[in-house]
Amino acid sequence: MLRVYSCIAQDHNLLLVVVAGIICLLAVFTAFSASLRAAQIASRRAVYVVTAALVSGLGIWATHFIAMLAYEPGLTIAYDIPKTLLSALTAVVISGAGWTVALRERPAMAPLGGAIIGTGIAAMHYLGMSAVQLNGEILWDDNLVIVSGGLGVGLAACAVWLHRRKPKDPNFAASFLLALAICSLHFTGMAAVTIYPHQGIDVAPQSIDSQALAVIITLATLVMLGLGAGIVLFDRKLAANQLAEAQQSEALAAEILRGASERERLTAELKRQVEISKAALDNMAQGLSMYDADDRLVVINRRHAELYDLLDEPLEPGTPFAEVSKRMTSLGVVRRTVVSSLDTKVDEARRVVRHELHMPDGRIIEFHRCSLPGGGWVATHDDVTEARAANQQIAYLAAHDTLTGLPNRATFFSQLDVYAKRGQHFAVHTIDLDRFKEVNDTLGHPLGDEILKGAAARLRELTGKQDVVTRLGGDEFAVMQIDIASSTPAELAGRIVERLSEPFEFEGHTIVIGASVGISVAPTDGADAEELLKLSDLALYSAKNESRGTYRFFERGMDSRLCARRQLEEDLRVAIREGQFEVHYQPLLDASTGTIRCCEALVRWRHPSRGLVAPADFIATAEDSGLIIPIGEWVLRQACQDAATWPADVRVAVNVSPAQFKRGDLIAMTVSALSAAGLEPTRLELEITEAVLLHDETWVLSALKQLTALGVRIVMDDFGTGYSSLNYLRRFPFNKIKIDRSFVADLVDTPDAFSIIQATILLSQKLGMEVTAEGVETPEQMQILTDEGCTQIQGYHVSRPVPAAGIAGLLDVYNFECRSRAQSAG
Repeated sequence: MLRVYSCIAQDHNLLLVVVAGIICLLAVFTAFSASLRAAQIASRRAVYVVTAALVSGLGIWATHFIAMLAYEPGLTIAYDIPKTLLSALTAVVISGAGWTVALRERPAMAPLGGAIIGTGIAAMHYLGMSAVQLNGEILWDDNLVIVSGGLGVGLAACAVWLHRRKPKDPNFAASFLLALAICSLHFTGMAAVTIYPHQGIDVAPQSIDSQALAVIITLATLVMLGLGAGIVLFDRKLAANQLAEAQQSEALAAEILRGASERERLTAELKRQVEISKAALDNMAQGLSMYDADDRLVVINRRHAELYDLLDEPLEPGTPFAEVSKRMTSLGVVRRTVVSSLDTKVDEARRVVRHELHMPDGRIIEFHRCSLPGGGWVATHDDVTEARAANQQIAYLAAHDTLTGLPNRATFFSQLDVYAKRGQHFAVHTIDLDRFKEVNDTLGHPLGDEILKGAAARLRELTGKQDVVTRLGGDEFAVMQIDIASSTPAELAGRIVERLSEPFEFEGHTIVIGASVGISVAPTDGADAEELLKLSDLALYSAKNESRGTYRFFERGMDSRLCARRQLEEDLRVAIREGQFEVHYQPLLDASTGTIRCCEALVRWRHPSRGLVAPADFIATAEDSGLIIPIGEWVLRQACQDAATWPADVRVAVNVSPAQFKRGDLIAMTVSALSAAGLEPTRLELEITEAVLLHDETWVLSALKQLTALGVRIVMDDFGTGYSSLNYLRRFPFNKIKIDRSFVADLVDTPDAFSIIQATILLSQKLGMEVTAEGVETPEQMQILTDEGCTQIQGYHVSRPVPAAGIAGLLDVYNFECRSRAQSAG
């Protein structure tokens, strides 16, 4: 049985299996009805036997082939036309023989007739299976084939015997057994089938496909339904004739007893109608109560009693409405104060009054009272507590952000519009989380969601009760500051920047993101909600563009700066597309030998109309827009190609932005650039800033170790400007650190700067790292740095950045002269 169940559940379309079962039941019901008429009406026995044969035979055939349409072996199935038609004819002929035997006068012949019908089921099934054509080979389990035949013959014999023993219409038990015989034989037979796909076996071109077979099955089903409908119509006609004859024969007696019988009939009918009405009322989903013109109770249903907890104290018909109200109040079902203050809405056109009762237990009962044409009224009662709660939840979700619980953009905008139209004095703060996208991409969206919820909680803590905090979308928030008297917009914005810059602690991660704020003030800056949001966005853009981690008020002229920024982005895209960038190189002088051992690659933009554009004018925009990624990749590849033409002892240093690290393909890109240029990995230095290390430290550490394993040298740029650089030096595989130019600029005149540089050089020596000083512009600076043990010097004092073509000359000047001096000294 497990195999049969597996065959049905796994290899068949269950919906079509159900359809096959329904067709089968309709067929056997109709066949038994025809056989019963054949037994009752001798003059029309032959007609009914033929009808039973057609209906049962076609029903067996249709059931089989509908189930075959449900069969899904994974191969295209077609059917041989002659065998398919022969299987239908076989089912009809053998079923006719079975019904003929079963209807003989001796009851013992019934099981034999049923067995013959079962044989017809088996013959039809396996003849129908022989019509199946597919690109495969069918093997049979002989045991299941025998079991299927036994089930079909045995159950069919039992079904016909049961129908003959207890003839009635409809005979559900006999019909179910015969349908079970058909279905069990089919699905047990199908469980015996094993198909081995074989591309060498072709489907015959004259075969019939599944769609055509479905049409034939539909026609067969219509024939069965037509025969069944014919039997029903004939039965109705026969019953009508019999009734007419009975009425004529009993006309005289009926006339005599008409008076008494009419009263009895009306009494019974009235009783029946009362019972039907009572059943209908008691099974209504709503409570119902009806009162007459004198406000007396006429009828009340069970649901009404359940709603008002009156099952133990039922109300009797005739009770005045005032008494009903008094009784409900005395039982504590409804508070008197609530009854006297109903929430009422009147529809005059329909004369319907809507009442709403708030029950002591928290439920809300809504009932509609409608006047009746003849006086009185009827009311329906509904418990709408859950519906109201659901509506409130839907309304809440429609007005709030599902992640943070803050009002959403639409709600915020509507409130902002109300206050703007009143001409009130308030401020709009637009807030953007700095570096959130980097954290979200590297640490995952679940952690990003936690940061958003934490940021929302902090904003609620900082704002007043009247202020409105919202999440506009993504990592952008907004605050409508109503209470300006107790805290100025600048003070609130400062607190927001400070609070959101504090670290977030989640799942063992310490994450620092920061925030930028743009502020517009109504009605000074604008008196329209949309305009105020736009102006605060402009101010936010200015804050992010200048330094991030700060706030800016809207100022006139920001519009033009935004346009300039957008134009700059578009020009950068054109520059990338048309190859307007070039790489200049600034040498790093070895302090101990006076030779150039490395050159830093610095990108320059040669604009067709603006000339050479300095990096400070476009790098920040490129980073914010993501264009730094294609620019950085081009610089890396070009630098590797140029360095491949230099002497083998000269390295090239390339800056890597956080955006390039975030994308995750830096290792593959580096290997590709080195391979394309034919440059040894040991001649490449990658300079990274502390911003790169703000990503997932585990992932960054893994990437840097892989690069180091290749031979690439890792340099920490702008050392000393971050808050945890010492910790990074301990954990990450740096080969060199670069002292930021801000310390070198103050080296001579500021003792603190000298102390920091001195400590940094000593630290690098202890850690076995090289140290480079950036921005060296005077001989005095160079002398101090050399005396303190600085490894390399970089700055205008050595050389300004020069095009690639100028590197050969620099190498000749420094390295050739150095070698010449060494040879002379030797």
